[in-house]
Amino acid sequence: MKEILNQLYEIEQKSIKNNITLFNRNLKRLFHDIEEQGFFIKNPLGEKFSESRTDIDATLMNSLGPESKITKVLKPIIYKKENDQLIIIQKGVAIVE
Repeated sequence: MKEILNQLYEIEQKSIKNNITLFNRNLKRLFHDIEEQGFFIKNPLGEKFSESRTDIDATLMNSLGPESKITKVLKPIIYKKENDQLIIIQKGVAIVE
């Protein structure tokens, strides 16, 4: 399932980057169905990053400071809801500047 979710994330990001809105409705329906199965995808783009963060594997482009932010997300964070708890099934992979 992780592979499918990663592919959907990439399709969504490419359509956003190229301003293609033709698939928005279809993607929203797919993400809704996936969430009903207990999976959640999080795109942490623009969030602050610190060394204590455990949900991201990051490549640092500069030295880490208080203003370091996630500038590119290569893979999203994927959660699975089990017994009212969210469990990380995939850490995000990101570039931090």
